[in-house]
Amino acid sequence: MPEMTQQTQAQLTALVRAKTGDPGASARDISPLPGHAGFGYSFFLDRTTRGGVGGKLVLRVAPEGTRVAGPADVVRQAKIMESLAGSEVPVPPIIWYGDEAEFFGRPYFVAGFVDGFRLVDVPKMPRDEQQKLAQAGVETLAALHRIDWRPRRAAWGGDPSPLTGEMQRLDHLLDRPTLDPSKVARAPELREKLRASIPDARIGIVHGDFQFSNVMFKDGRVAAVIDWEISLLGPTLLDLGWICFFADPRSFVGKSAQGTASVLNADEIVEIYSAAAGFPVDIDQVRWFRAFAGYRFGIITCFNLMLHRRGKRDDPHWEEIAESAPTMFEHGLELLG
Repeated sequence: MPEMTQQTQAQLTALVRAKTGDPGASARDISPLPGHAGFGYSFFLDRTTRGGVGGKLVLRVAPEGTRVAGPADVVRQAKIMESLAGSEVPVPPIIWYGDEAEFFGRPYFVAGFVDGFRLVDVPKMPRDEQQKLAQAGVETLAALHRIDWRPRRAAWGGDPSPLTGEMQRLDHLLDRPTLDPSKVARAPELREKLRASIPDARIGIVHGDFQFSNVMFKDGRVAAVIDWEISLLGPTLLDLGWICFFADPRSFVGKSAQGTASVLNADEIVEIYSAAAGFPVDIDQVRWFRAFAGYRFGIITCFNLMLHRRGKRDDPHWEEIAESAPTMFEHGLELLG
């Protein structure tokens, strides 16, 4: 067993014994999980443990050496999922969370393991079955946006975020002389058009990265929505614009365009969402948020490309994605007319 896994097993065993009150409890079958916002492991806890906790579970721990905020704030993620338990939106069940130093030295949460699959995991599934699942995913997004955020405000730890604030954060990324001007292209022009037409949009719970890779399915239904690292309270159409952006090949070129193949196109997603929402959906606002999603991801792409080329964050994948950045900005301008 690798040294890190041995250490994690010892820490996990101390945690489960403390939480269950069972001196014989122990974590076993520990396996690393993918993810960037901290360390993640799946593990098994016998169901005979006192307290009724058992089975396959998941541990997430905040990364070392970073400020516990934003995507690294795993306790906030746990509180968000906990607040949604029993709602129309299925989430992983939260078992424990905290920041007691004696366990991992950093904040953590333990959740139930979600048994299911993502659409990307079943490429050979018949297309009509994939489309039914994708429709269920979009309907779940609409259900998320129907949930009353006010009694759950404390889980997010703040007031709704205005669009002007999100644009200002992107300004800090765009207004850098170190970005490749050939990739930035018409981003400043798109920014000004977006800023001049900011909509007064409906406020609610925003997942922040709602796409089919973050939706787990099982038995023909949504089993859980996962990865709440950048969830916020704000304009709900941020989510709709985001999922439409990644389903629209007109924003991508080359290999990146091949990777955008979706069982539902952007217009179909909007149609399903509008029918399921239960509240009015302004199509002009939808176009604005689709353009904003392209602007946002395009700026993030240009910034990450700069970090890669300067040796600050080695990730050659951004070279490929950055080929599409000018197209993202162009299509954003088209959507705004």
